[in-house]
Amino acid sequence: MVVILAALTVASSRFIVPVTDADGSSQTNKSVADAFIFLGVMMYTTAPANSFGPAILLAAIVGFISSLYAADKRSRVFAVGISIISTFVASLAYRTLLIAIGGGAVSLGNGSLDILLFPLCVFGLLQYALSTFGMIAFTGLCSEKAKFEVSKESIVWTLITQVANVAAAALFFAAIHGAGLPFLFVGAIIIALVHLLFRFNEKRVNEVTRAQAEKLKYIEEIADLHMNTIESLAIAIDAKDQTTHGHVRRTQIYATEMGKLLKVSETELRALVAGALLHDIGKLAVPEYILNKPGKLTEAEFAKMKIHPTVGGDILKRVNFPYPVEDIVRFHHEKWDGSGYPKGLRAEKIPLVARIISVVDFYDATRCDRPYRKGMKREDSLALLQKMSGTAFDPKVVALFQKHVIEFDTLIGREDIQEQVASEHLDLNTKTRPDAGLASDVMGVPDDTTGFRSITEAQREVFALHEIAQTIGSSLNLNDTVTLISNKLRSIVPFDTCVIFIVDDLSGKAIAMHVVGDHAELFRLRRMNVGDGITGWVIANSRSMCNSSPELDMVGLPDEISRSFRGVLVSPLIREDGAFGAIALYAKGRTSYTTEHVRLLESVCQHAASALNNALTFEKTKESALTDPLTELPNARGFYMMLEQRLAECERLGRESLSVISMDLDDFKEINDRYGHAMGDRLLASVARVIRKELRQMDILSRYAGDEFVAIMPMASQVMAEGIADRISKAVAQHSFSVRPGKQVTVGISLGIACFPNNGETTEELLTAAARNMQRDKHSRKNLHNLSNLPTPARIDHYT
Repeated sequence: MVVILAALTVASSRFIVPVTDADGSSQTNKSVADAFIFLGVMMYTTAPANSFGPAILLAAIVGFISSLYAADKRSRVFAVGISIISTFVASLAYRTLLIAIGGGAVSLGNGSLDILLFPLCVFGLLQYALSTFGMIAFTGLCSEKAKFEVSKESIVWTLITQVANVAAAALFFAAIHGAGLPFLFVGAIIIALVHLLFRFNEKRVNEVTRAQAEKLKYIEEIADLHMNTIESLAIAIDAKDQTTHGHVRRTQIYATEMGKLLKVSETELRALVAGALLHDIGKLAVPEYILNKPGKLTEAEFAKMKIHPTVGGDILKRVNFPYPVEDIVRFHHEKWDGSGYPKGLRAEKIPLVARIISVVDFYDATRCDRPYRKGMKREDSLALLQKMSGTAFDPKVVALFQKHVIEFDTLIGREDIQEQVASEHLDLNTKTRPDAGLASDVMGVPDDTTGFRSITEAQREVFALHEIAQTIGSSLNLNDTVTLISNKLRSIVPFDTCVIFIVDDLSGKAIAMHVVGDHAELFRLRRMNVGDGITGWVIANSRSMCNSSPELDMVGLPDEISRSFRGVLVSPLIREDGAFGAIALYAKGRTSYTTEHVRLLESVCQHAASALNNALTFEKTKESALTDPLTELPNARGFYMMLEQRLAECERLGRESLSVISMDLDDFKEINDRYGHAMGDRLLASVARVIRKELRQMDILSRYAGDEFVAIMPMASQVMAEGIADRISKAVAQHSFSVRPGKQVTVGISLGIACFPNNGETTEELLTAAARNMQRDKHSRKNLHNLSNLPTPARIDHYT
């Protein structure tokens, strides 16, 4: 009988239920073969055999088979040992309980199967606890992490298997002692069904796990696709804003490292990764001439620039990122003291991710060269950042950034993220560009010795000329037009510096309207008399010139710069009354341009002249129509246009608040009468500058008429407008204006406020309400002034 049990044990030992940890790794297992160990215990540990030998032998077989695939010998030895020990201890407890309950005699005839069940259950539980948890403890102690985590689901299934083994062993024992084959059949069915249920559950779990893995893989692929899309948009931003190539990459490194130090959440860290790339996406809606303008922006230009956070936020709102990228894009120009835009948020109301981006964005921007200034050293940039801490930036973020900035810059250095260079590639040996070299000194001789131009080069030139002809007149904006011309020209005519000169009607001099390339900051200052130098001669004679000495066109520039240029080509911009400008190309790598280059540049100038003439006419008309020439502020017409636009935005944003401040100087006529209108005009311009300093960046100041000014304050409540109006009143009153040498005067200003929608919903209603409140303020100020000039008794009588 023992041999049969051993054979059955060996055959069923491969049907196991593993005990796994939380990661799914198997630590030990329970086998269907345990049912035959239990049967051996019931048959041989009591009279007449009274032997533990068969049960221990079967336990050793199960322990050996279960440890065949163990990783090392220690695990195999321990598995066999713990199986034997647990079976022996449990058998001893079973026998003791059985003797205590039934006196040790087992006979089915007296119904003693009921007596067997309780000791058998105790045996099963004790054997399970000793073998299972003993093996788990051993495995945990032997592992490097010493972990004892066990899957609850595997514990449940092994316990169910153990109970099934106990029930099957009792039925087998009953069948052997005369209960018949049905008991044997039912016992086999129980353990078979339990094992099959486990296998079905295991298969279901595996399918669910596989589905989750596939879903996770799909999510990761979508995330990669999103990030690739983000990077493509960042490239588009770089292409638009030519002064910030590589800026978004460096900002991304700064931002993500700061996020880790500030222990932001996983979603916020992901937002920083994407937001650093996309924080300037709204600049796609800003004209290139504003983005790359080499000087201070006008009020109207700055108003256009300020829309880019809102535009960027609206673009990303449609993307519906699962993390707060929109907050970064929309609020990264908000300031700690509430003077930023577009919402005027302050302090911790600004999202943390936006505060991080604003700091690192500012730092990297100041470290880079721009057309209108040189980049700063690290120390200078950090000093400026510290100076603005607490006003523009979060002091905590600034302090942490300063502490770790050297580490961040080390990471930047490893990435080698530098500003992009021109599209031509340098020869590493000669440091010259591919098109550099000696061309024929005789005009009309082709560049290459073969006599044939490259087909691909010809195609590129034809395409560029066609593109210029199609797009060069698409904008009436002068800066857009000159930027487009210089960008397209580079692809067909080689140059190191391109200068577009326009003759100023007032001075009669040719002024460098637009410069790209080397030493742009110096060429941008060029003012040339018509007839002087190469460019002046070209404009005066309306003819192209090349292959002259470039130094003739560079009088006043440092010698080392003028000597570095070897080639020059200038073509005039001609309209009906003659040349009104010229395009000058300067090259360091060639001594001459060819007739082919002359032909190409003249073709570009032909298209450019018409577009530039239209743009100049439009600029003059627009400037006189919308801008006050004295203060360079929007005039009344410009004020009405901008207020209408802001009111429409307020309606779209759920009737968001907006304030209008009407301002009028007190007794300005006396200044005009005493010091003259010229001095009065200068005083008005000075007052405009004082008022502008007290307004927020997002606010718009206009000269409405005479000595009247009106300010538009988007998203400003009555309380905020009153605070700013008070600041303006004090600033103007405290400012001394020089009217003649040694003579200073001060002026007062009356102000009135109207708020949308409380005081009106249209332009006329708001302006009327503000003007009415301003007049009320003026009268009250005059009454107080008159009262203060009365003798003291008269003032008392006035109140009594």
